Amino acid sequence: MNQSLRHYLTSVVAEDVKREVDRSEEQYGPLHSLHEGLAVLREEYSKLEQEIFWGARKSGNTDGVRLGALQVAAMGMRIVMMISPVPVDLPDEAVG
Repeated sequence: MNQSLRHYLTSVVAEDVKREVDRSEEQYGPLHSLHEGLAVLREEYSKLEQEIFWGARKSGNTDGVRLGALQVAAMGMRIVMMISPVPVDLPDEAVG
């Protein structure tokens, strides 16, 4: 994959992951602990694994694989966000 295509796809996928983070936060609320985050990440990974081995393999359709990978990435991002320090100069509306 050339650098231009990689840069473009990175932007597209990052936006899709952000949307999935927002969707999961709206649907399920915030994570309450790292243990909860890990449990959900494991569940999403398990679904992705099944989709790769059984869904896409049999049907040739990779839509489920893409969705599953986005959900795994979003859960990873939610865990990282949970442990990330909040910048001191962050605007009040971003924290609220």
